[in-house]
Amino acid sequence: MSATEAKAGPGHQLRLNFHDDHQYQCANYNLTTGYRLDEKQLNFTFSGVTEPNGVCTTSTGPANSSVDISELATGTYTLQLKVGNKSTMGVLELQDDYLILRSNDPDVVEVSTPELRFQPPHIIWGYATTSLPPTEVSARVLRDSLLQLGATPLTLTPGTYPQFTITEYGFLKPPQVPAGTRALVFLANYQGPAERIQAFVERTNAATPGLKLWLNTSGI
Repeated sequence: MSATEAKAGPGHQLRLNFHDDHQYQCANYNLTTGYRLDEKQLNFTFSGVTEPNGVCTTSTGPANSSVDISELATGTYTLQLKVGNKSTMGVLELQDDYLILRSNDPDVVEVSTPELRFQPPHIIWGYATTSLPPTEVSARVLRDSLLQLGATPLTLTPGTYPQFTITEYGFLKPPQVPAGTRALVFLANYQGPAERIQAFVERTNAATPGLKLWLNTSGI
């Protein structure tokens, strides 16, 4: 069991996602899932799997299902999870900026991401990778250029977000890169047009061979 957040107009869409622990010949097997909301209790029943109707994807994978919980009000909910003849209870805590999932028996239902923090609006984030020395490419110079475009440095509460992870110091967790390569991370508030950031990325990459800059503006 895990949770995901996706932008949906001015708000967001929250889903609880489930998969079993088998590997099927197609990756699009469906996990048969019953869902019922009784006041402050979410009831889930997993009763088997169904084969794909039509196209079978070429890769293998588990059976999956997903339930939209976007309409839930903030608060704490009890989870009842039934898997065949086994069952367990759990908790969903839903707040304005994060949710927490717990299962009382991970042998029945295991939670892969216990806490998901929601992505704030009006941000840009990403990283640059380079093997050039700091004298030729520095994070400070790139950040100064972003400041001129109207971006302001940002730190966030540590944790797992939909598209990135924030370290204990409030900064973006850098990606893994090969030996001899540096990763420069960027996280900022930004309320200008996304096209301005995209043009900056294209100019920077074109002007500096050996640098690959990537910035995500999906939060704008």
